[in-house]
Amino acid sequence: MRLQLKGYKHILNTLRLNKMSRWGAIRLAILFTVLCVSGLIGMNTLGAHAKSSCTGTAYNVVRGDTLSGIAQKKGLNWKDLAKLNGLANPDLIFAGQEICLSGKAVSGAPSKPTTTPTTTSTPTQSKSVEGMIDDVFGTYAPAAKRVAMCESTMNPNATNSISIGGSHAAGVFQILYPSTWNTTSQASKSPYDAQANIQAAYEIFSRDGYSWREWACQP
Repeated sequence: MRLQLKGYKHILNTLRLNKMSRWGAIRLAILFTVLCVSGLIGMNTLGAHAKSSCTGTAYNVVRGDTLSGIAQKKGLNWKDLAKLNGLANPDLIFAGQEICLSGKAVSGAPSKPTTTPTTTSTPTQSKSVEGMIDDVFGTYAPAAKRVAMCESTMNPNATNSISIGGSHAAGVFQILYPSTWNTTSQASKSPYDAQANIQAAYEIFSRDGYSWREWACQP
């Protein structure tokens, strides 16, 4: 910044020596200021996209993992893992997420990164999750989208680590798998298939008299 201010003063002094018109000097000063601000914004943008990493041992989450399960396999305490990784909700982790097992997470690294499905994920969907909810739920779509956002942030790969009778909440609408999932027409498909999960959610919603009583989140 000091170099930029010196450069700014140098330009003004040069303009005075050359007796440039005041309007021309003002225009050039504005241009220089815009260039300086653009440079600062560019530097901040690069910092915002820095890749997250651990200073120690790390583990990449795969579909079906839970924080408690990872901790048990590695001989660790899940509460310690949640604290180490700054997880606001330790019950919600994502496929592809990096979990630090030792050391510490680098400052500024996101605790819940946005990820895209891996090669083992569900087939590529031609529509967005919101678009599929619109198609399936129709006039109930606005409420359905609020529930899906609350349950999983509309992430098809979301898994809740809390076990309920041997089942775990999975997918866009966090439907209990395999217990509740197997009562729908989508039982033969993966709960991480966004289209199948949304269709199953609508079946549960409609058979409950068009109510959201089976979900913790309400519209």
